[in-house]
Amino acid sequence: MVKSRLSSTYRLVPLMMIGWLLVVRARAFITRDIEHVEVANRLQGTDFVVTDLLLLITGDGAGEFSLMALMLFALWTINLPSMRNAPLSARKAVQSKVMLYVSACALLTFWIFFPESNYYSPDTLPAQSTMSSSGDLNPLMVILVTLMIAFSGELFAISSLQLPSEYFTILKRRALMKSYVVSILVLLGLYQGGNLETSLVTNQGSEINIATILFLSQTLILSLVCIPAKYSDSILKVGQARTKSFAVMAILCVFILLIVTSLVLQNTTEFTAGNRYLLESLWLSASFLLIVSTLQILPRYGFDSAARPEFWWLRMSIVFAPALIYWFNQLAVFLIPSLWIIGSLTIIIPNLIEQDATSPSHQRLGFVAVVGLTILMLTANTTNMLSNFIFLGGVILVSSALIVNGLEQ
Repeated sequence: MVKSRLSSTYRLVPLMMIGWLLVVRARAFITRDIEHVEVANRLQGTDFVVTDLLLLITGDGAGEFSLMALMLFALWTINLPSMRNAPLSARKAVQSKVMLYVSACALLTFWIFFPESNYYSPDTLPAQSTMSSSGDLNPLMVILVTLMIAFSGELFAISSLQLPSEYFTILKRRALMKSYVVSILVLLGLYQGGNLETSLVTNQGSEINIATILFLSQTLILSLVCIPAKYSDSILKVGQARTKSFAVMAILCVFILLIVTSLVLQNTTEFTAGNRYLLESLWLSASFLLIVSTLQILPRYGFDSAARPEFWWLRMSIVFAPALIYWFNQLAVFLIPSLWIIGSLTIIIPNLIEQDATSPSHQRLGFVAVVGLTILMLTANTTNMLSNFIFLGGVILVSSALIVNGLEQ
């Protein structure tokens, strides 16, 4: 009983901390505490109305609201209806993985959603409001992004747990469907809001928009690469030429990183002239390869429960590396096109190279190649290649996932 209560308390403390931050912020709105930085910036000279509480979602409290909702969801996942027939141990394992994913997302982006400027009272506050009283964010987009991260946590749990597949049959189907719908809505919201048109080089666009793009990339990789790959890897046999397949994948990874990233950077106003795009692409590629190389050591030390642990860690690198690299280099978002292409190949190469695997037909391989090259050429002929690729590049992931689904059948 003591152990259970200590565990429950340990899990509730972060939730209580975030809840208190929201209470303090709401109280400042209600009492019009002028020493609270957001009240000083947005609500000076006005009286409280209930709609002011919407700033908890559209203003500086958006990160707090989303994190609290995600933590509540993570704790609730032990009661997921889609796993009601699974044993308690399996449901607890899913809960732990969802909590791990939510924590990782929060840690990787805390400096964007929880900047210090939101939590201290500067020596000099503005004499009058300088920011919109209705907030800077669309509440619907905040809710959609929060849902997208939550559903991604379910997908992360499915892809990382080595449990009988029948436990995840319903959960997988529902999580994939929810992720598809929410990802499309978020992508359309970014496009309609003009957030894909902001300069991602000079960071004239909000960092929150860039974080949203990174979360979208994570969701697409998990749903269209990691989940299909788990089941395609499981049907691979002993693995003749297994080392060869990973060697081929590694070589393709290096070439695609350098070529595609250079192409995307060159198709921006800031890098059109000169060769600086080559330098930046080298740094970005080296950063990603360093992360991949480090994670490839882990299977040697026991982190090898996946059917193909070397490919699994490569895919996890694709999921989380852009957000990690963004800490040090604001151009990390330019890695997304090359990583999406690499991700699609990680579920094709093992079946293509390994001798005892079921190889996809030449027609299907040709279809993926044509789709990939067509999208690259179409977006490369535009003035905003990165944004256009983000809008269209998901088709490459979908086509490779369809090939793998065909092999399973």
